[in-house]
Amino acid sequence: MKKRLTALALVGFAGLSFGGEITDPLLKKLYEKGVLTEEEALQLQKEETPVLSKSKKLQFGGKAYIGYTYTDVNNGTDEGTFEVRRGYFITKYYFNSTDYFRFTFDITWQYNKEDPAQGKELDLKVKHLYFNKDISGYVPNTQVEIGIVHTPWLDYEEHSGWFLRAISKSFYEAKDGANVLPSADAGIDFRTRFDYVSAEYGVYNGEGYDHLDRKDKGDKGNKPMIAGRITWHVLGNGRKNPNPLKDTFLNLSLHGFNSYNHRGSDDDFSAIHLHGSYNNPLFLIAGQYLQSDWYTDSENSGDGYSINFEFRPFLEHKIALFGRYDNWNSDNDAYDREGFIYGVAYRMSKYLMVAVNGYTVNYDKEDGKDYTKYMITAEVRY
Repeated sequence: MKKRLTALALVGFAGLSFGGEITDPLLKKLYEKGVLTEEEALQLQKEETPVLSKSKKLQFGGKAYIGYTYTDVNNGTDEGTFEVRRGYFITKYYFNSTDYFRFTFDITWQYNKEDPAQGKELDLKVKHLYFNKDISGYVPNTQVEIGIVHTPWLDYEEHSGWFLRAISKSFYEAKDGANVLPSADAGIDFRTRFDYVSAEYGVYNGEGYDHLDRKDKGDKGNKPMIAGRITWHVLGNGRKNPNPLKDTFLNLSLHGFNSYNHRGSDDDFSAIHLHGSYNNPLFLIAGQYLQSDWYTDSENSGDGYSINFEFRPFLEHKIALFGRYDNWNSDNDAYDREGFIYGVAYRMSKYLMVAVNGYTVNYDKEDGKDYTKYMITAEVRY
């Protein structure tokens, strides 16, 4: 009796199927284990209503970064403004329990493209538009994305080393950090996950989802980018994204890429990247080193490092004191800079995080670029 009740409770996750064959993966597994007879599995498969099945196949979600920033510019104009820094609207349609189609609308906050004096405006673009397929039958524990897909680094780091994207992009992507590449691009992306090792790798256009086929540095024909990441999950749990307030993990990663004739130039853009992070519910410590090479005197040619932490001593670890230090040394000294992020965050629930922080950036050669931001932020998820 207890086995039958368990089977009926689990059937809510099953997909809609027709005919005399057990096509639903969950019901098939229950049949193979002897929990259900073939007749019972087929009957349950037929009884699931189309309305329930469709509602479970189509999923909506998203998040928004909303806040106020006051910027104190060295030898410049200070200003304060309310911001919708970023907004994502995510739609997924599941064909089965593992295969789905996803698109993500990306709302950004930027100056009017034709006349910056007109002020800032919200800009809507597509960040992700891909089909995800489980190919574990061919490559163990592997899924593939085809379309405008994730790239191998940023999504990983934002789930294992930098959990405060609402305040700042990670060092790898931030304009005043290494300012390398964005988190999505047109291409094909593979993700392989085991308990102690995970990897992500693929072939991409190379310029990023917001500058597809960009040729502002020359007129060379478009060439692809190859990129990859491999991570040693020293304590296991490499199959899932961890919860920083509950899970303990130690991850060591190697990441690199080569973008051929990047942005139409005569030169390939390449990088090698090392990263490590340790987290338990009380604190996080993470660090990385990046070395990259492009054309002579490029801002993106150079090396740098970043260290960040969270200390969560209060309210079941929901309140965190945090900080980050970035240092970028470019081959062109005019772009040498360092950044400091410091503040406190309160993760009120899985739907809402609020933070108060400062963000100071200093350039070695150009004082006019130095600034300090004072920020209040709300990250809303739904």
